[in-house]
Amino acid sequence: MRVLGWDTGGANIKAGLVEVSNGEIASCRTSVQYLPLWKGGAKRLSTGLQEVQSDLSRNRRIDGVGVTMTAELSDVFESKRKGVEYVLRRVEEVSGGVKLLVVDYDGELLSGEEALQDHLRVSGANWAATAKVLSQIFEECLLIDVGSTTTDIIPILNHEIAAEGKTDTDRLATGELVYTGALRSSVSSIVHTVPLKEEEIGVVSEHFALSADIHLLLGNISRSDYSTETADGRGTSRRECLSRLARTVCADLDMIGEPELIRMASYIYGKQVEKIREGLDKVWNRLTLEQTDRRNFPVVTTGLGGEFLGREAASKTGFTRFFDLKSTLGLENSQVAAAVSTALLIAASRGEKVVWPTC
Repeated sequence: MRVLGWDTGGANIKAGLVEVSNGEIASCRTSVQYLPLWKGGAKRLSTGLQEVQSDLSRNRRIDGVGVTMTAELSDVFESKRKGVEYVLRRVEEVSGGVKLLVVDYDGELLSGEEALQDHLRVSGANWAATAKVLSQIFEECLLIDVGSTTTDIIPILNHEIAAEGKTDTDRLATGELVYTGALRSSVSSIVHTVPLKEEEIGVVSEHFALSADIHLLLGNISRSDYSTETADGRGTSRRECLSRLARTVCADLDMIGEPELIRMASYIYGKQVEKIREGLDKVWNRLTLEQTDRRNFPVVTTGLGGEFLGREAASKTGFTRFFDLKSTLGLENSQVAAAVSTALLIAASRGEKVVWPTC
């Protein structure tokens, strides 16, 4: 059985084509394409989806198609309802008549018609696809998925998703959604002040530099990982990243110098880890697992920032038992976890007895 899973975001199209044979993953081909909807990407979504599908399928038959999404939050849509409808219609267009199934916030599968009737069940539900698959593998764990824009912190208990929040708004309140990510977060959304020459100086509220600049300067990502557009439209060289960071305090590289800017970058990195740690503490404290030692509780990280942001935050709160979802599922790219998870859920719903890894 060959199943295609889509994770359609406002900035990226992610897809995973999984072939399941005798319950095991025989092959898995994936794709991540940068397609910002707010810059004309909505008009090009059908074309983008078709190009990705053709590349992955190589014109061979696809037996099942599933989708999960966060694209509906993009401000190119007047409402989430219209965003959900637009994305589903575009995916249906390229599915070649194969029935489309949609992941909801419980990790269950709805038909396209059911999703349109209750759009909030599928809005922003890509985290639930990954969490549902994890619940088949782990009896209990915390999933920390740090993407380009946001961080999801999802508890699994007794082989069930134990998230309190359902919608993005609910999840912001519970700490299960932290709006900070590895690439697209503006520096001014992470810190209001930074240390500079023995002083604490304010950061301007402008779109001058991104978290991607910070993590490239510190070696957390490579230039090929810097897949989003830069704040100033220039390149991703080290000097250009330093220049953008200097601009956040109304200066330039000549005025401050690289050593001081690297110290600023390290400080901002620490504050971003702290934001995720605060969400993690909020989620953990709600679980009231009095008899459970954090040191023995599994934490599963994924996403571009899963290791250097998610794992770092969990380490600072006392967790020591870590798993990497990329290795657990045998993925070539941790950014496609939700897309591949969607494909696996579709395969299981079609009668495939998927043999889940044991951890």
